Amino acid sequence: MDFAGKRLCSLLLTLAVGLTGSACQRIVSSRSPTPGSALPSVSPPTCQSGPAPAQPQLNGVHSASLTVPAQPFGLVYAPKGNVAFTVLQSALGVLSTDSGTPRLVRTVPLPAASLGKEGATGIALTHDGRELLIAAGSGAIVVDAAKAAASTAGAVLGTLTGTAGTSAIEVTVSPDDRYAFVSQEYGDAGTGHHGDIEVFDLRTAVRTGFGQASDIGDLPLGDAVVGTAISPDGRRLYATSEVAPDQTGSVDSKHGELSVIDLSTLESTPDKALLTSVAVGCQPVRVVAAPDGRTVWVTARGSNALLTFDAGRLTGDPQHALLASIQVGTAPVGLALVQGGSRVITADSDRFHTAGATTGLTVVDTQAALAGKPAVLGRIPTGAFPREFALSPDGKSLLVSDHDSNQIQEIDTATMP
Repeated sequence: MDFAGKRLCSLLLTLAVGLTGSACQRIVSSRSPTPGSALPSVSPPTCQSGPAPAQPQLNGVHSASLTVPAQPFGLVYAPKGNVAFTVLQSALGVLSTDSGTPRLVRTVPLPAASLGKEGATGIALTHDGRELLIAAGSGAIVVDAAKAAASTAGAVLGTLTGTAGTSAIEVTVSPDDRYAFVSQEYGDAGTGHHGDIEVFDLRTAVRTGFGQASDIGDLPLGDAVVGTAISPDGRRLYATSEVAPDQTGSVDSKHGELSVIDLSTLESTPDKALLTSVAVGCQPVRVVAAPDGRTVWVTARGSNALLTFDAGRLTGDPQHALLASIQVGTAPVGLALVQGGSRVITADSDRFHTAGATTGLTVVDTQAALAGKPAVLGRIPTGAFPREFALSPDGKSLLVSDHDSNQIQEIDTATMP
């Protein structure tokens, strides 16, 4: 997984050789903060082998933590009821969030045959709040959310079983809750061992007992496909690949990519759905779209950077789509927009234990970033390897999975600057 198969680890170490920690500027931005205006080119950042520069710690941010029995990965809030869910390798954890400190109230075992070698990873909730989808192995485990929350028998409904890989890491659900899009990080021989997005008809699977007919197909992308996000208008799926395919030249010229995919085509003929792919620094891993749909934000883990793109220019003028590159903490992974999109938070994982690095959450002012001004407001301390986020329905609380500390943090977003 992005916790590193041997093949990817070898590649990433190779990419890091000979690169300096000063390769990325703190902020590289266009002259105009307005997406869609006439912009000069901004170059994607290169790899950084050293730690990111230290950031001031933010004081006064309210945070509470919970120890859990296994390494937490994905997180998601239920739409109501002060309930959240987390993935705990071989189980689904049910959290109560009715106080300032989250509580683990129960766990739901997941079927061992569906977990794959790395266990369960990412999680998504259908928009109607009915089903949880948990990325694992060759697809996704589907759970009845209400039954899981109430500890009712029969919560696990079945498994979406694919044919294009056994390294599922993230899952996203279509706006109408009919389709599930699973990131197969490494793909298989059929994808040329490139990662891919595998598409399932979720409604057919639930209705017919999770037969093979629900597997629609897949779209191969680059190496190590991880993060996905759907645009607010429901027309595009954004996906990251840590290393773009078919590159030539020296190792320090290789880059990851952000792919833009037509969602309606993906749902019917996945192999024809790719619109474009754009260079995105070193090892891009997560992506989110701004609430207004105008910008797309990406964590470039190997560049210690947060990137923002003009959504329209990604397909219309990709050479000028990159608006800014912001130096954040070491090896950023998770990504969340809070306070109505005025702040973006990165989970600075120190994924590979870089000498001199620290973990934490970097808080970035989005408007300052787009205007080319100093945008980093400071750092919130975390446990080891902060990985994924979930924002509460009212936007007041942000959950963070501190993977290597067996810990979940809850951050009061109103106390952020």
